[in-house]
Amino acid sequence: MSKSIHGRNVIQLMQQHKPQPREQWLALMASEFGGDATYFTCQAQDMSAEQLFDLFAGNGRITDEGEGYAIHQCGCGGHGHSHD
Repeated sequence: MSKSIHGRNVIQLMQQHKPQPREQWLALMASEFGGDATYFTCQAQDMSAEQLFDLFAGNGRITDEGEGYAIHQCGCGGHGHSHD
């Protein structure tokens, strides 16, 4: 049975590492959470690591900094509820 991981756990993981290319982030997520893990946020459920990464890139949570993708320290508010 696969684990369902909240996107904030991926954010916390990304905050602990320097910017990396997309494929390295996906490998790190698989290593940390398991290759069969699924991901969810307040916006979507049952996502693959690739889908979560693309969601974060699409909504500006992560951006390509040239040397790789980096997470923005802020951005967890603004849509009507707390993430505590």
